[in-house]
Amino acid sequence: MTDEKKKSKARPASSSSAKKEKAGADADKRGPEARSDAPAIRPGDELKVFYRVIEAGKERIQTYEGTVIAIKNSGVSRTITVRKTSFGVAVERIFPLHSKLVQKIEVKKHTRVRRAKLFYLRKLKGKASRLKELR
Repeated sequence: MTDEKKKSKARPASSSSAKKEKAGADADKRGPEARSDAPAIRPGDELKVFYRVIEAGKERIQTYEGTVIAIKNSGVSRTITVRKTSFGVAVERIFPLHSKLVQKIEVKKHTRVRRAKLFYLRKLKGKASRLKELR
């Protein structure tokens, strides 16, 4: 082999920096990191979720107030299902807890429940669907 071929086959000295750069790009693809500012949320809690909505290129913060009826998973993929009544129609929405679109979560009150999933609230209407506040 000639000296020119040996030089072309030899790795450049900056290959380690290229590897670090590639590792940084892989870290961006991993997804959301665990949220450190998330409050302790339990089923039955009344929440106020501040969610960032992007419509027609504009951003705004939308608040969603309701009762937590379910919590799924326990890691970064954790989601909460929040149910609210709006103009007499019940609406449920699932929020990924560690998403960057969820700006802030405020717990308005803790209520006393005896189940992990409160799907029975779907059948109840009016005052029957109220939960007792935890003191």
